[in-house]
Amino acid sequence: MNILTEDQAAERRLALPATGLLDGLSPQFIAELQSRGAFVEYNQQAIIASGALADYVCCIVAGRVKISRVDADYVKAPVAMLGVGEWFGETNLFVRLPSPEEIYADGEVVVWTMPPDTLRRLFFDNPEATPLLFNIGASLAQKLAARSR
Repeated sequence: MNILTEDQAAERRLALPATGLLDGLSPQFIAELQSRGAFVEYNQQAIIASGALADYVCCIVAGRVKISRVDADYVKAPVAMLGVGEWFGETNLFVRLPSPEEIYADGEVVVWTMPPDTLRRLFFDNPEATPLLFNIGASLAQKLAARSR
């Protein structure tokens, strides 16, 4: 894991993708959101270990992550592959539970990350954050609906 400085992020032209959970948000709000978080680089390593608390809400900015879960036979079973613009850790805004899944960098990955408390404060302080909160709620509802099928 390598936390990038603002200069390193600017040099690499890293930015939050204005898609997915950020659909419909103003460029100014996205810039404010981005400035309150940090870019972190991983290379073929666990980002969140199974059973660990996920202390951040993250958006993939470059690369891909693999999500896996240990099955009943204690074998790591693939669950999903996430790419640029996709998020993980959103449930931490509402509940703090250990992750049942491992999130692993599939090669070189850069995520933008923010502590859930900082994001939660932004929801209360800035009315422009309401669409983001709605998008996160809709995403979590879709995941719940998919699991119940």
